Amino acid sequence: MDQPFKVLHVVASLAPRHGGPTEAALGMVRALRSEGVDASILSSDDDVGGTLDVPLNEWTQHEGAPVWFIPRVRAKQHSLVGFTYAPGFKTWLKQYLSGYDFAHVHTVFSHPANVAMRAAQSFSVPYAVRPLGQLCRWSLGQRSFIKHLQLALFTRRNVNGAAFIHTTSCMEAEETSGVGFTSPCKILPLGLDMPPVIANARAELRAELGVPQDRIIVIFMSRIHQKKGIELLLDACAQLSGRAFDLVLAGTGDEKYITTLKEQITSLKLDARVRWFGFATGERKWRLMQGADLFVLPSYSENFGIAVAEALACGLPVIISDQVALCDEVSEYSLGRVVPTNPKTLATALASLLDSASERVVISQRARAVAAERFGWPSAAKRLIAAYDEVLSARKILSKA
Repeated sequence: MDQPFKVLHVVASLAPRHGGPTEAALGMVRALRSEGVDASILSSDDDVGGTLDVPLNEWTQHEGAPVWFIPRVRAKQHSLVGFTYAPGFKTWLKQYLSGYDFAHVHTVFSHPANVAMRAAQSFSVPYAVRPLGQLCRWSLGQRSFIKHLQLALFTRRNVNGAAFIHTTSCMEAEETSGVGFTSPCKILPLGLDMPPVIANARAELRAELGVPQDRIIVIFMSRIHQKKGIELLLDACAQLSGRAFDLVLAGTGDEKYITTLKEQITSLKLDARVRWFGFATGERKWRLMQGADLFVLPSYSENFGIAVAEALACGLPVIISDQVALCDEVSEYSLGRVVPTNPKTLATALASLLDSASERVVISQRARAVAAERFGWPSAAKRLIAAYDEVLSARKILSKA
């Protein structure tokens, strides 16, 4: 289009504990605004079932982006927590959505997402939907009855009304296309802000953990969830008892699940080398990543893997499963190891990089350059703008016909 356009991004939650999805939505809007697009966010105040301490029902600057927060209805039951019921969305969208040229909806199984998609259809506002991997096989297999019921009642119809489905990798596009949606998939990888360099990260991290300065640190940093393959990682570590390294688990998750992991750690006699770091953000997160030696994410399903991109940006060699969408880039640029989801091959990959400090150094130097070139937000924003422009230009041509 010749003129600047307005884009509304609709998200169920901007809770920091959601990690990658939250950071991606905020980063996307910041990057679009830097390219001259009038982009903003409509979100609930959800904080994984609780509420964020943010201004409600007014525009506010949040993490460098304009956001309007709408209160959600509190819930304790897991499915209702994820559904994020926020009745104020319908009223807000009815009043303001027609003033936007495009809507970008994040997630598919939440109340805000489905209300937004339906409203966009009503007001003839074109929209894209970013499913965040929720339409991939692994995700659809979790709480399958509820998800397939939603698909049958309204979500499939809403997704099929999108101008395009925003997938972030070839892997996600192939799986999503196989579920039978009629909207086309566009592959638009996410971006990241290159992290600030923390000069003494290595020494500071080891001081915080209370380990010797020459100790090798392996990190897992993501949501603590069954799909992340943490049990596989623990089993693999148990096979490497003769090697000197510590495993740091960074993230938050369901307390019951964390308890089962702690029980596994004890049964495998790994208590002395596994360290819980909790949720890490900002400088503490970058210190962890830049102070570590190796990053591992053996997920059963990962539609992109923003934590992997962040690790590469920090110069970390990575070991990931072949179910993480960035596995092609890791293999193509020799940035670590890609393995199937079983503990034996994961242990072999860990051993090979633990035993080769020289290879870790070579990968570290290459990883930063690849991350800056492939995953920087400026290039990601330009690709996204081109996708918007294609839809809006086609509608303009049709309206003149």
